[in-house]
Amino acid sequence: MNAPHQVALGSELAQALREEGMGWQRPGPLLAGLLLFALTAVWWRGHPAWALSLGLWAGHALTDGLCGLLAGRRRFTLLLLPPAWLTGSLLGWALEQALTAETMDPAQRLTRLWLHLGFGAVLLALPLLQGLRRVRAVRRVEQERARLRAELQRLQAQIEPHFLFNTLATLRSFVRQGSAQALPLLDALSAMLETTLERVRQTENSTLGQECEVVSHYLSIMALRLGPRLRYRLDVDEALRDLPLPPLMLQPLVENAIKHGIEPCEAGGELLLQARHEKGLLRLSITNSGQPLEAAGTTGHGLALVNLRQRLQALHGDLAGLQLTRTAQGLTEAVLILPAP
Repeated sequence: MNAPHQVALGSELAQALREEGMGWQRPGPLLAGLLLFALTAVWWRGHPAWALSLGLWAGHALTDGLCGLLAGRRRFTLLLLPPAWLTGSLLGWALEQALTAETMDPAQRLTRLWLHLGFGAVLLALPLLQGLRRVRAVRRVEQERARLRAELQRLQAQIEPHFLFNTLATLRSFVRQGSAQALPLLDALSAMLETTLERVRQTENSTLGQECEVVSHYLSIMALRLGPRLRYRLDVDEALRDLPLPPLMLQPLVENAIKHGIEPCEAGGELLLQARHEKGLLRLSITNSGQPLEAAGTTGHGLALVNLRQRLQALHGDLAGLQLTRTAQGLTEAVLILPAP
C-alpha cells in the first residue's frame, strides 16, 4: 500500500475510533467493570476463571484507551494500532498470570497468550470495521452530493446559454421590426435574470415557490416569443410554496413540454402546471395540449428526462419518480413525485 493510501486509511480509522467512542469516551462500561470485579473479588479471588476474566477485560480496556489516544494522530493511526493491541493483550495476559494461584506449564501459558491476543483482536476489529463502514458510507454520500452539485452546475451552464441565445435572437428580431413586444420581452428577460442571479449556482434549499417564480418568468418570455400559440396557467396553492424542492426540477419539464409539444404544433396549445400535496408526497404535473408524444417522436427517454430521473434516484431513491404519459383526454402529462413533509 502506497503512502497516500496509508494516510487516507489512517484518517478513516482515526475517525472510526472517535465515532465508536473508543478511548474511554464512554466511562460507564469501564466503571461498571471495575465495580463488578471489585465486588466479586471477595468470593472469586482465588478462582482461575476470575483471573482470566479480569485479565481479558483489563487487556481490552487498556487497548481501548490506547486506541483513543491514536484518534488524534491520523497520519500514524494505521501503524500504531497493532502495537496498541499487542500492549493491551500482553499486559492483560501478564495480569492473569500474576493473579493465578495455580502454576501453569509453558503450553498452558502459550495457550492463554493466544487467547488474550485473539480476544483483544476481535474486540478491537469489530467496532473498527463497523465505524470504518459508517465513515465510508458517509463519505460516499458526500461524494455523491458533490457529484450532483457539479452535474447541476453543468446542467445550468447548458440551459442558461441555450435559453438566453434564443431569447436574445427573438429580442433582436423584435427590435429590428420595431415590434411593440420588444420592451415587454426585455422586461421579462430582466426579471428572470434578476430572479436567477439571486439563486445563481444554488444547489439546495430551494422551494417550490422559488422554482415556480423562475418557471413563470420563463413562460412569460416564451409567450412573447410564441404569441397566442402559447397559453399557460400555474395552479399552485400558496400553502405549498414553502415546501423544499431541488432546483431545476420544474424548468426542464416545462421546457420539454414547449419544445416537443406546443412549439411543433401549428395551433400551439395550453400548458398547465399543478401542485398537490398528498399523503406526504408532493405531486407536480405539467400538462400540455400540443403535439402528442408519438407525433413528436418522444417517448420520455430524452437526455433532459434521463438526467432528471438520475437526480431523483440519487436524491430520494425509490421515494421519488417521474412519469410521462397521455391522459384520457389525449393530453401529454409529465408527473413529478417527491417526498414532502
